Amino acid sequence: MTHRPVQLLCSTGTFSRFPDQTDYHSILTFGPELEVDGLELMFYPDWSAKLDQIVKELRASGLKFPVIHAEKGIIPALMTEKTGEAEQGWQWMQANCVLGKLLGASLLIFHLWGYPTYDEELQHNLRYLKECKEIAEDNGLQLAIETVPCKYNDPLSNIRHILDQEPDILIALDTEFLAMHDQLEAAYETDWLWQHNCVRHIHIKDYDGSSYSTDNTRRYLHPGEGQINFLEFFDILNERNFSGNISLESSIVNQDGSKDIYKLKQSLSWLQEMRLHFNAYNS
Repeated sequence: MTHRPVQLLCSTGTFSRFPDQTDYHSILTFGPELEVDGLELMFYPDWSAKLDQIVKELRASGLKFPVIHAEKGIIPALMTEKTGEAEQGWQWMQANCVLGKLLGASLLIFHLWGYPTYDEELQHNLRYLKECKEIAEDNGLQLAIETVPCKYNDPLSNIRHILDQEPDILIALDTEFLAMHDQLEAAYETDWLWQHNCVRHIHIKDYDGSSYSTDNTRRYLHPGEGQINFLEFFDILNERNFSGNISLESSIVNQDGSKDIYKLKQSLSWLQEMRLHFNAYNS
């Protein structure tokens, strides 16, 4: 069987950080240096007021943005009873989708649950899914639900529940978060997850048992720094006829704000080898 070539992307979240390093100019600085098929554009809340200027400069750069990672606070904002926050959530959703449309993106990565309630009220969150999906589609985007961390259930069970209600929804897997819930092997073996080209996007991060340092700051591991067997992982993708995007999401922003671009390029180079091997095997 001939597959659509897997695209290698780099998340702009690898060299940005909320709330102190969200300046879109870093994309114009580092984007042209990266040997990838395109960038997964991380949307930040402070972009809404200057969306026209951001779009103008990003389009002029010649960079490709096939995927938008939606603002993570959309669903928490929609669920709140605080005056104005639900409206803010819808404004963020609209701004994300307009950004994607104007930049020629085709996929929107979406968090259907998140801090502070996590997946406690997933059934309630699902009330907003259809309208969010329609807003995305009105702007030429397909919406993909990401397997982000859970507190009350687990990512695969939540995804199964979502698919039972919205059978045509797409899925974005995250290797770190699946490993965090000890569900990588389960994902490999779960037939329904791979049917109908449901999985369209995969975030690549490693994991070694903890996502936090001893001082409780968030840490991101690059492929090879943790316990995930990525060679096996790519073999599984081949067996499952995967034909979507793989996107490096491991941060290179240090605690002092400096950025290790060399490390980013190393990780992307290794993933490029894996991708080329995968595509050559399936050509």
